[in-house]
Amino acid sequence: MIKVVFCAKSNMYFYAKSSSMLRFILSLLCFSITGFAFGQLRISEAEILIQSRHIWRGSQLGDAFAIEPTVTLEMGRFIFNFWAAVTPDNSYSEVDLIPSWTFDHFSLSLLNYYNPVSGDINQYLNFREGKSRHSLELTIDNFSVEKSRLKWMAGTFLAGDRNKETGKPFYSTYLEFKYPFTILIIEAEPFVGLTPFQSFYADRFAVINAGISFSKELDLKLPFIVPLCLSFISNPNTQKNFIVFAVGIAF
Repeated sequence: MIKVVFCAKSNMYFYAKSSSMLRFILSLLCFSITGFAFGQLRISEAEILIQSRHIWRGSQLGDAFAIEPTVTLEMGRFIFNFWAAVTPDNSYSEVDLIPSWTFDHFSLSLLNYYNPVSGDINQYLNFREGKSRHSLELTIDNFSVEKSRLKWMAGTFLAGDRNKETGKPFYSTYLEFKYPFTILIIEAEPFVGLTPFQSFYADRFAVINAGISFSKELDLKLPFIVPLCLSFISNPNTQKNFIVFAVGIAF
């Protein structure tokens, strides 16, 4: 049985109608599982999570709860993660494809975010400048290094984050640090995230994401695990605060 807890994932700010988006998510999910099942990749994680609100790096995305499926496939040091999200009121949706390579002391990932726009004709394979709804971010982290208690990550956008005023890329960069520990049977994870310079996150150096998450996996002796998560999140730059509850099933 696979156990996995996701309290949050990465997302951007664009939207699509939930009905067509759900069909696209399910189609891509089935395609990914079927295609990789005949290779050497194995499914290591599978989950559907419901979050009361989706907060990404200190910003709220969407105006309703979010449904977020994820599937992770592995082959040695290579990991491929499929992640998606949609809200029932059409205010937010996203599909991400994330290949990663793990090394002894860190992991390197390339995140392909796809954020369709509600009411527009969205084409997943449209990569023309000014028309594409894709953005790319390169990240490095030590999340998988068990010996390190202090966890860190750094990510920089390589495409899809142009400054509308200048037309030049921001190369928006985000740094995050967290220190997970256990309180009795609850997993606690305080965290702080910042952007070191002007970007789409903020117009200057700023702490944009700080708080703590509490999570627990419930093993109810069923064919699946029930992950629970409660997060308290603050964005000191925008002076906004959030409380987010998440529950799901993990196979």
